[in-house]
Amino acid sequence: MSDMPYRPEETEVLASPEELARETTAPRPSFIAVQAPFATPEKLNKARELVRTLAVACTNSALYPMTHPLVTESLDGLAASIAALVATGFPSLTVNIYKGTLFIENQVFPEESVVHRKLVEELLDHGISAVTFLEGVRADDAAVLVELLGQAQIKTIGDTQDYLARAGVQTIKLAETSTLDERDSAEKTERGRETRIQARRNYDYGLEAMREIEQQAKLGRVGEVNALQHIVESLLENLLQDPAAVMGLTTIKSHDDYTLNHSLNVCIFALSLGSAIGVTEDELRSLGLAALLYDIGKVWVPEEILSKQGPLTSEEWQTVKQHSEDGAVLLKRLNIADKVPMIVAYEHHQRHDLLGYPEAVNDSKQHLFSRIVALCDAYDAMTTTRPFRREIRPDKALSVLMQGRGMAYDPDITRAFVEMLGIYPMGAVVMLDDGSTAVVFRVNSDDLLHPRVKILADPEGRWLESPEMADLRLVDVTTGKPLHSIIQVVQTSETGIDDVWQYL
Repeated sequence: MSDMPYRPEETEVLASPEELARETTAPRPSFIAVQAPFATPEKLNKARELVRTLAVACTNSALYPMTHPLVTESLDGLAASIAALVATGFPSLTVNIYKGTLFIENQVFPEESVVHRKLVEELLDHGISAVTFLEGVRADDAAVLVELLGQAQIKTIGDTQDYLARAGVQTIKLAETSTLDERDSAEKTERGRETRIQARRNYDYGLEAMREIEQQAKLGRVGEVNALQHIVESLLENLLQDPAAVMGLTTIKSHDDYTLNHSLNVCIFALSLGSAIGVTEDELRSLGLAALLYDIGKVWVPEEILSKQGPLTSEEWQTVKQHSEDGAVLLKRLNIADKVPMIVAYEHHQRHDLLGYPEAVNDSKQHLFSRIVALCDAYDAMTTTRPFRREIRPDKALSVLMQGRGMAYDPDITRAFVEMLGIYPMGAVVMLDDGSTAVVFRVNSDDLLHPRVKILADPEGRWLESPEMADLRLVDVTTGKPLHSIIQVVQTSETGIDDVWQYL
């Protein structure tokens, strides 16, 4: 059985990962999800100009005296390019070299990693993996940095830092370790572990609270939602501390407790998406509660219909469709001050084009939160195995959502959702081009096709004693092409992995 409003995945040609990436990085009219630091073409060009002017200044200073017009002109150009980026909203900018690949902030620049290879090598030869430019960099500050890179005898980060200090340069900072380096401090690692444990504890509490609400509703009683409001508050707090720790919880898929897990996963997706598109913290609390309760009307749908294998009869379909109105009635009886959960319960199957159910009245429009919940509901449902069908791979599920833009789903929110999750979402099990098996544990917002992964098995299929982390943005310095790429997503049920969450 499925009450999903849009399911073209078996009858229509879906977009490839590359096409999906191009769709999500195109300019959008309104909503903007969490993005790379240089998400607009203007900022991206300014970032490229920063690298170019730094490389030109170093090249010119190696050919001519520091007083030569070409050198002074290039130093002025470097200072101007830094100022131009700072003016777009960056109080500081860090040029990172991570495993031979050039980044500005956390955004990869593969072409520049090849074109400006000499600059990368000069920095590394001086023990420098990160150069941070602070607001107010002048041409004479830049001149000291360029002079430093021309001093072949200086090889250590301590000596480079001393060189800048003696010259009185305070607007440029040098570091031996890139800010992208995986070696987090013990304190940061411990904080992340604590947040992850707390998020999982809140998730389990949420399951119990939802189970109690469901049982009370089945008995026709009006339950209390205070426990659910507390769960939303806790998840939201965890989300603000460590979004990845909370998003990883959505990989928990219990086939025995599908309804409860599904509601919690939809709540997490909705909170994350709402935060990404700029919903205020107070409104997020309302959205989270609505996302937990939107499907409460299904407590009155017989289990044999919900888990039926095969098509529903007309009468059974009418019973399923009734759950939207029944849910709104149940939530009205709760008499909570916030009416948004009732609205979302009623509207979440109406579709963006209002061709769903219940039938829309006049020129009504789905509430923003109804559109968010509908999208999150569809994604989590598609990526979960049910008695009547197997799960759909996450990349394919996202293609289905994008295919349904303007029909079942709001176009702008859908694009924001895909940008947030990435083309290969966290928890996706993938095969790399060398045949190794990995799980995506972080999405790179600047390059949705190349996330960070943990390699679980080598190309021969032998499971590693401990996962190896790899950032798929890293490039071959001779070609500028990624060292490794994803060739396909593997269904988790076929990998023998019982709990993806443990790797996140």
